[in-house]
Amino acid sequence: MGEDTLKGGKLSYISHQLRADRGQDKADQGKTLPVLPRSLLPSLFGRLSNHDRELALREKIIPVATLPNLTLYGAVGADAQRRAEDHGLQVVALIDEQDFKAALHGLLSKQILSKATSELKYSAAHFSASHRFTAQQIIWGAVILAWTLDAAYLLPLDYFYAGISFVFGLFFLSVIALRLFSLINLPMQKSRSPAKLQISELPIYSVLVPVFRETGVLSQLLHALSRLNYPKSKLDIKIIVEEGDLAMHRVLSTFKLPSHFEVVVVPVGKPQTKPRALNYALQFARGELLTIYDAEDIPEPMQLRKAAEKFAASSKTLVCLQAELAFYNPNENWLTRQFTIEYGTLFKLVLPSLAAEGLPFLLGGTSNHFRTSVLRSSGAWDPFNMTEDADLAIRLTRLGYDLDVLDSVTYEEANTQLSNWLQQRSRWLKGFLQTWLVHMRDPIALIQTVGVGGFWIVQATTFGIFISSLFHPLFLIHAFYLIGSGRFLNSNATAFQLLAGGIDLAVLVAGYAVSIYAGWKALRVSHIKGWWFALGTLPFYWLLSSIAGWLALWQFAVSPFHWNKTRHGLSAFQKNRAAKH
Repeated sequence: MGEDTLKGGKLSYISHQLRADRGQDKADQGKTLPVLPRSLLPSLFGRLSNHDRELALREKIIPVATLPNLTLYGAVGADAQRRAEDHGLQVVALIDEQDFKAALHGLLSKQILSKATSELKYSAAHFSASHRFTAQQIIWGAVILAWTLDAAYLLPLDYFYAGISFVFGLFFLSVIALRLFSLINLPMQKSRSPAKLQISELPIYSVLVPVFRETGVLSQLLHALSRLNYPKSKLDIKIIVEEGDLAMHRVLSTFKLPSHFEVVVVPVGKPQTKPRALNYALQFARGELLTIYDAEDIPEPMQLRKAAEKFAASSKTLVCLQAELAFYNPNENWLTRQFTIEYGTLFKLVLPSLAAEGLPFLLGGTSNHFRTSVLRSSGAWDPFNMTEDADLAIRLTRLGYDLDVLDSVTYEEANTQLSNWLQQRSRWLKGFLQTWLVHMRDPIALIQTVGVGGFWIVQATTFGIFISSLFHPLFLIHAFYLIGSGRFLNSNATAFQLLAGGIDLAVLVAGYAVSIYAGWKALRVSHIKGWWFALGTLPFYWLLSSIAGWLALWQFAVSPFHWNKTRHGLSAFQKNRAAKH
């Protein structure tokens, strides 16, 4: 802020008064600090430099006057005043919190929202899903489509189908190989816990919690957050609410939140997605470390401490830790059991195996812990991507950073209703397609940055999952047709019929066998016994995924940036728990 600050009417008078106050005793000054008039805030906000703007958003500390060799500050509340004094800043005025929020909303919200929505799009367009295809991808897609149509017209059906089976079979087999890899390379024992940190050594930790139409689980959420075993003075919890979610505003207003909680209101805008809300709230986050929890999450109380200690004991290149996700209602019905088997395979087997080998892996949408500075410098979340977590994991790896798993569990609500599950799964699959298209804009660069093994992981966990969901029923139908008609075992079968049938059978038999065994192994690691019917009916769960896959493809074509909202609070477990409280 320049010297002209002292030249303007009221502000000149205020700065004169503030200089007079500097002669007071510090303890007395803390009791008698003047409250800055609301009318001065527009002028102060209008003069903020980028650094001062960050200070205002994160710490609620604003420069109010610049003197020779000294800047004087206003603080929003006692906590902000204490933080300013801890940093050696001279606080000479208090600012009413409601005045601060009103000025912020009126003067800076558009800038903050623009940064949340468009920063990645403009600063690193090659990493943004805001445009679905590049010109080069459109050209290659047209060429491949033309080749496919020509082959379908010119080649005998057996030849054509053998070729299609081979191409798509590679993606199916990549998913199967990933599960096999995780079974073979599963770490036999957990690494030693890092040294404990004293309270004075613990960094400030920001917790971002986006909630949208989540009134049914709000009480459970606030209870879970209150149980986090971390010094309250070093906790910075942001409850993120959409401006138009009036029901959420009403219910939140009935709770008296502790001082380390803050409600961040995201202005109306498009796309209305979770990553956009996270990007908005990130600009207010104070923490050196940061994590995300979903509305229905119940994290283990020691999770933040464990993450802080692991970061402290690790190289600075380790920038993200993924905690394990599990369900608090695993045995509620057939769908929740299938979901539990799937999550168990991913978080008990696949992620630990990949992390142990230093290979990239996709993050879950919650309970990922970051070094905040790297999260910001890498572009944070892509608001146009429906699996912003998966995309961010690949981007961080491509930028040369490391990811690891964290020995801590966050419990979530497994979907109990098919329609809700389909909405959630179709959003995930649409996001996997988006993520694959983004990072395959330059396949050579992808290989150079993540390596051959990492390239395979990206193919298997994004496009491989998407293609498997789409075409699994077709492989199944064709395999049954070949066997049922006797053509596969017929001595007159052509080599191409044998090739197509062999690929189909290999994909189905290996896919079912490996997936069922991996599911059984994950259940054993989770100390869940039985569930033979759930394991045996896993193929029917895959068929449901196919429905979600085709729905995802349709939505990608007509509404690529629409966020299918997952409803929470449907579990009988959660309802019973709410009734008890």
